[in-house]
Amino acid sequence: MKKIICFIAIVSSLQLNAQKKSRFSAEINYGLVANYGSQNYMESGRPDGKAFLNKNLIGSVGGFDLNYRVTERASWGIGFSESTNKRTINYNTRINGVGVFINDFDIRESNRFYQIFYQRKFSKKVPQFKYEIGLFYVRYQLQEVVIGGSASFEQRNFNNSNLEEGGAFIGFQYETMIDKKFALGIKSRLYYTISLEEMEILTFTPTLTYHF
Repeated sequence: MKKIICFIAIVSSLQLNAQKKSRFSAEINYGLVANYGSQNYMESGRPDGKAFLNKNLIGSVGGFDLNYRVTERASWGIGFSESTNKRTINYNTRINGVGVFINDFDIRESNRFYQIFYQRKFSKKVPQFKYEIGLFYVRYQLQEVVIGGSASFEQRNFNNSNLEEGGAFIGFQYETMIDKKFALGIKSRLYYTISLEEMEILTFTPTLTYHF
């Protein structure tokens, strides 16, 4: 019995030492996003007719982070995320006697976030819980349809419309080690666009992290 207890203690000690030596970690994440910014466009009562600009509130988001641990509890990181929200259009009308039919046509909004952040464990006793604060730069890609005196199908982005903004975000994560190197977790982030003074997106994603 004493030998078994001694063996368990040695293994636990080796695992702790291995984790302490790990300075870098790479994380991938994928899950749900609530895109509040995609709900703010005026579609009706426009001088150019009917527009389809807003997308569904709920979409998908995925990305990756690279962290460097500077102390036992704190780390700095950089990351990239891309969110996608879509909407299916069904609409029929006539323009100057010509029929216009839009059937089961999807329009999308894709946002690409480039991030830098500070992450910290809440306490040494409960290292599974973490919080983070950071800054982000985002570029948009918007698909839009406008029906008026003519029919316009347009894709606006950074290259043709300079669609870019910046802001800050906060995040919370629960993470637990599943072996010496890998950890599973759940993360949520809230992004606020400072340049527009509005809440951008809320994400909720499972995470897989590799420590090395």
